[in-house]
Amino acid sequence: MTRNGKNGHHAGLSVAIDCRLMYYRQAGIANYTKRLIQALAALEQPDLTLYALLDRRDEDTFWTPPNVTILRTLTPAHHRLEHLTLPGELARFSFDVLHSPDFITCQGRFHKVITIHDLYFLEHAEVMNSDGQRYYSRVYQSARMADYIITPSRHTHDDVLRLIKAINPERVAVVYEAADEVSESPSAILMEHRPFVLFVGTLEPRKNLVTLLRALRRLPDEIRLFVVGAEGWGGTAPGELAQSLGVEERVCLLGHVTNAELDALYRAARLLAMPSLSEGFGLPVLEAMARGTPVVCSNSGSLPEIAGDAALMHDPLDDATLANHILALWQSDALHAEFAKRGRARAQAFSWQRAAQETLAIYRAAAGAMVAL
Repeated sequence: MTRNGKNGHHAGLSVAIDCRLMYYRQAGIANYTKRLIQALAALEQPDLTLYALLDRRDEDTFWTPPNVTILRTLTPAHHRLEHLTLPGELARFSFDVLHSPDFITCQGRFHKVITIHDLYFLEHAEVMNSDGQRYYSRVYQSARMADYIITPSRHTHDDVLRLIKAINPERVAVVYEAADEVSESPSAILMEHRPFVLFVGTLEPRKNLVTLLRALRRLPDEIRLFVVGAEGWGGTAPGELAQSLGVEERVCLLGHVTNAELDALYRAARLLAMPSLSEGFGLPVLEAMARGTPVVCSNSGSLPEIAGDAALMHDPLDDATLANHILALWQSDALHAEFAKRGRARAQAFSWQRAAQETLAIYRAAAGAMVAL
């Protein structure tokens, strides 16, 4: 089977998954899409044909499994004319289901599945820039066009039904994500021996780094913060914010890191802090837990649902409680060991194999097969 170009006729079920966003961003939704495709391909279903829609300029294809065929598109992700040009491009291909992991689907003679990760922006316009608001405001139309809607949490599931009217609840299904399988042999990358607090997330207002920096100001000078994530948009630059709070000497801005570097950071950190204003899932929580790194996170959005009793939680704007939780895990080896144990057990309750199986059942249902969700 060719890895590029136009697909021909096929038997069974054929699914195209929109991966165009990967050319621009290598964070949350792109990572979700990669992991899902890899897990679907690993199911080795003889009647399933998988296609990955990639931006024509995207040369990063090493992650695609050998049983996934690449289809190239001219229309970039988030283009303002996407709703006009993409349907014409997709008409050149033949597949049964289009899965749009980035909220927005398009017209076409195929069944439509979308993933809605989070709808916080619909009620809090300040957390998204104008281009994002323009693009994602189409989520109303997209949700009504879709045969099925996937959400990564019950929290987002309920928001979909509350905020988007005229949606049949039977067409909205929760499929939990998971941490990657943790290698038994850690990355060879060595972190400096002194412990640190780790933050992982795109640097934008919703991630609420400002509350974490305010908490850091309350903590002893020995406690340092490593910040992983590309700069997003909005608010004061993290470096300037740290300087204004007088903690710049204790904050290390690492930017985007490789998977191997992130693995090493998770393992070396004393704890992960995730003070988000809202999360549709909150994957770094499970990634840290899977490696035995305790978690302190906000009690907002889906985070209580995902973390369960395996994290210390705080109100997202309460920097005093956040500081107390960090200090407790920093100073108490017994408490640290307890939450490391709880976290490992919690992370094992989620699996990409199960996510792929449940997603495949949704594809089959969308295509008309009698499959119970």
